[in-house]
Amino acid sequence: MANQDHAPGRLMPIQPPWLEPIRKRLVRRGRDGRLPSGILITGSPGLGKALLTTGVVQSLLCQRASGNEPACSECNACRSLEGGVHPEVRLLEPAEPGKDILVDAVRDATEFLTLSGSGGALRALIIRPADALNVNAANALLKTLEEPPAGATLFLEAARPASLPATIRSRCQQVDVVSPSIEQVHEWLAAETDQHERVAEAYAASLNRPLLAREILTDSAALEAWETDRQILTGLLNAADLHSSAAALQRSVPERLLPRLQALLLSAQRLLLAGQLDAFGEQFPRDRLLDFARARGARRLAWLAQQSLEWQRQSGANLNPALRSETIALALGRR
Repeated sequence: MANQDHAPGRLMPIQPPWLEPIRKRLVRRGRDGRLPSGILITGSPGLGKALLTTGVVQSLLCQRASGNEPACSECNACRSLEGGVHPEVRLLEPAEPGKDILVDAVRDATEFLTLSGSGGALRALIIRPADALNVNAANALLKTLEEPPAGATLFLEAARPASLPATIRSRCQQVDVVSPSIEQVHEWLAAETDQHERVAEAYAASLNRPLLAREILTDSAALEAWETDRQILTGLLNAADLHSSAAALQRSVPERLLPRLQALLLSAQRLLLAGQLDAFGEQFPRDRLLDFARARGARRLAWLAQQSLEWQRQSGANLNPALRSETIALALGRR
């Protein structure tokens, strides 16, 4: 799936309320010359790690902002950031979504830190996501973290910080983006859309990823993708045969559909054992979900939910789509 936090090269929107205190704190440290040379920003996908990094960098480089004010989005520095051509900022990403960041890319990016320097307030290398660094790339980066160029700060964004080498983590100050409360997210989403009645649905459909929820509420393509996935999953609850289920699974993107399938299986398990629907389960017909759960039983549902993790891990592999869909459909159909 494409990065949901922030599209590279675009000016940041207003910071969500759970990010703003962190942005202010880091910007104040930057103004005081106390910004660490390595900052590891962690948090679940969709919370806004990239928004936070962009907000900090843009505030510090803005030609009009002072103190911990947000960037003006109008000065030359802000417009350079918008165009992705600011001379003091480099974004390092995988060459393709889901691929590793390779050692040559790291060497090129760290060389930028040593060669650039126009006397500004900050030189920034943003690594997004840092957990995509392969072993050799991480080792190359370690040298820069150990002896960073003067005035340079490396921002590493990671949803899975434990996958980074301990040597990398130990040389960075970790900043955790904590999941906000449901009430805080709903209030923020309601301010972002006119579709107030769909806020709870969008947040459930996003699997508690606030920025994806906003996308569902404001982007017709994201809303259509969710409605397609819901139709597919609803059909799987009472699919009559293997072939129709497998064909339905191929109508969606595995990286998007499979996490929602796992959420549905967990909702079915909760309904069977506790008689309650969670927010995601409420997006489906209760009677169909209960019949599906009863037909398989608690043990089978637990196995399916665990197996769905393996399906998600395999989603980026070069597997035959038809065979993968048939395997999943067969597993779901067994009772």
